[in-house]
Amino acid sequence: MNRHLPGRRCALTRVACLLATLLAIAWAVSFVCFVKLHHLDAAANTLVGGGLGGASSEAGAAHHENQIGDQSSKEVHIVFSTDCSGYQHWQSIASWYSLRRAGHLGRVTRIASGCTPAQEDAIRLEFEKIRRRPANERLGVHFTPSFALGGKNYKYSNKPGGMLHWIRNNTNLEEPVVALVDPDMMALRPVLPTLGEGLTAVPAESDGYRDLEEYVDAHGRPLLLRRNNLPKLPPRVTRGMAAGQNFGLGAVWANAGTPKAGKDFRQFNLTEVCGAGSPCLNVPPKSRNGAYTTKEYADKHFAVGPVYLATTPDWAELLPRWHDFTPRVHAQYPKLLAEMFGFTMSAADMQLPFALSSSYMVSDPKTFSSTESWMWADEYARDGEEHSGRSVCKGATHNSLPTETLRRLRAYGYGSYARDDDNTPAKEAVGSGGLPTFLHYCQNYQLSGHKFAKRKVPHDFFRCDGEPLKFDVDALAKELESSADRKLLRTGFMLCHLIPLMNMALEDYKSDVC
Repeated sequence: MNRHLPGRRCALTRVACLLATLLAIAWAVSFVCFVKLHHLDAAANTLVGGGLGGASSEAGAAHHENQIGDQSSKEVHIVFSTDCSGYQHWQSIASWYSLRRAGHLGRVTRIASGCTPAQEDAIRLEFEKIRRRPANERLGVHFTPSFALGGKNYKYSNKPGGMLHWIRNNTNLEEPVVALVDPDMMALRPVLPTLGEGLTAVPAESDGYRDLEEYVDAHGRPLLLRRNNLPKLPPRVTRGMAAGQNFGLGAVWANAGTPKAGKDFRQFNLTEVCGAGSPCLNVPPKSRNGAYTTKEYADKHFAVGPVYLATTPDWAELLPRWHDFTPRVHAQYPKLLAEMFGFTMSAADMQLPFALSSSYMVSDPKTFSSTESWMWADEYARDGEEHSGRSVCKGATHNSLPTETLRRLRAYGYGSYARDDDNTPAKEAVGSGGLPTFLHYCQNYQLSGHKFAKRKVPHDFFRCDGEPLKFDVDALAKELESSADRKLLRTGFMLCHLIPLMNMALEDYKSDVC
């Protein structure tokens, strides 16, 4: 039987047949476009790349699902490593909802290590409830055995062990780039595979930040911030070129075993970690052409911490090293950052340079280092020509970000953090200041009767009868109004973002699950 529309058995007129054929072609083209837009996996019949599907009866939920995102963020698979406690469970949920709000369109996976059967069942059940909404199908969870050293004495070794388990057992890892973040990070912007592509370096003019450069696009929007003494910024993350957050501590090991080393590394033996002849060693090898790592070189290429971005093949090569090196580092340096130093030594061993940037996160209000992008937050305290500390919180509510933040987000043009009453003209948004990609809340933030400390957040914060965190913007603004204290202003910045972000995540959770 001939199934083609323009067949001889067609009973319609030739004109009608032609119209029917054209309609069929148009339908086919539309279907192909739909598939490409949503990354529809025809074999599995599931949406694997988008966050745009699923009409909802709740107006707010529909607004958040129809978010605008940078399409290149689909190329980045974000992962974070956790244990199975309630403490890191709520962080995982907060992380997911902030990434969704920020407009990250790639997949997100929680790696949970060392769960009991009951813990695994509980986590899996809750994630399945969240994933019922099409906008959340990009969220996943992967369970691994515990890789903690000495029982549970050093759980941070779960990060390299869990990552290695995940990448070896992941049969559908299709994204070219993987980003490893910490669970105690909430996003303001999506994570992108691009770096300097299409951007122009502009020297920073703010006092105290003359060692920085902003990388702005053709519309004047600052997308990256980094020190001006670093190697040239590559166009994007590629095979053999990774990227990450500049950490001042990241390369302190490079002087290990020398008089210049700090007390923790004076007796540290790099050979016991990396092996004889490794490029991570800080002395020239006997071979004339062999690579080795000086402190100066390490500071510019390996002084990195979360956020880490690398291609999937580079991760596959780095992770076995990181997994092997971490217990060796911990044996000589039994402290919190052993796994991070294990990571940077692994990068040096495989000679994988990192393009370092300051703009992936802010964390410590007390720091004087330009490795965090506090310059952009400090600029809030300028209201025209008058100094006004209120700007870091102005316009914020218990479930909405400050006005200046919304203005900057509008300039970027992605995400769904904007209030319904945000009528800022587009022309006023273009050229606005920058924002860090993440807020890394690993400190305690306390001001005007407000305190955000991750260990004080109830483990069952995300529940259907959950109460939002209390927030009094007037009290905060009053204390900030005449202050020129940077630590105070930055603390206000964190509180006026973290508390609304948590409350927005709670609203989104209730809309999805309850």
